[in-house]
Amino acid sequence: MSKHSLLILLSALSLGASIVSAGAQNAGSEAVKAIRAAYAEAKEKIKMTTGNESVPRNDVTATLRYMVPATGERTEVFHAYFDLETDEEGAHYLPYFITRKYNVAVRNVYEEYLFDPETGLLLFVFIQSDNLEGGKDEERYYFDAMGKIVHRIVKGEDSLDADSLLMDAARIRALIPQYLDFSY
Repeated sequence: MSKHSLLILLSALSLGASIVSAGAQNAGSEAVKAIRAAYAEAKEKIKMTTGNESVPRNDVTATLRYMVPATGERTEVFHAYFDLETDEEGAHYLPYFITRKYNVAVRNVYEEYLFDPETGLLLFVFIQSDNLEGGKDEERYYFDAMGKIVHRIVKGEDSLDADSLLMDAARIRALIPQYLDFSY
């Protein structure tokens, strides 16, 4: 193969990779736009029910206090907002937005989890935590339907990986229907 042919082949492969990469970035940016719209919709839904006696509230708050070896007392506060669906099997509580506040020794952490209200899949995670310099670290993760991160923004320390986020989110989301199980 001549140098000229090799150069043309490498250029074509590079162009193809750029086109595929641009397509993936475009799909990722479209997913981020859709997730941001779902986030805004969830926040508006929460705002409409908070303090409005004519609209039924579907939310629950749980506070946990316990000792953690080597770090001391921990307080965790979960606040979940959910939709209620009923059928012949009973009530189904479908969390769509959950906040979690807790401490690790003297550092405070705040997290938000946004779920697709239809499928229950994790769409977005926001984490804000105190850092050792006295400031705040922030992380934002956007997920696709396969649980893959399509976009992330990290300011400061990157604290978790995608698998940990997905497991934490599933565990936290599962608490709400268990807590509200009135089938006894």
